[in-house]
Amino acid sequence: MQMLSEKLRRLRQLFGYSQEYIAFNIGMTQPAYCKWESGQTQPSLTKLQELAGLYQLTIGELLNENDIALIQKLLADSHFAERLLGRGGVS
Repeated sequence: MQMLSEKLRRLRQLFGYSQEYIAFNIGMTQPAYCKWESGQTQPSLTKLQELAGLYQLTIGELLNENDIALIQKLLADSHFAERLLGRGGVS
């Protein structure tokens, strides 16, 4: 079973975001966000909603263990595909 902390780290890296960028955009500090990725603490429901919104996902997609459906959704997004291929900037 994939842990939420690992999924948050992978998503952040996949999108090319820094921990500072994520933390700023969801209204928290980088050290507090870092604790989520390290598994020391868990995000609240409110922060999960904000993270899901940042990645344009639902909370269910964020928490779902099936990454195949998530990857298919992300690759179907042309803006994400362009960023992944290095043709677009970080929004």
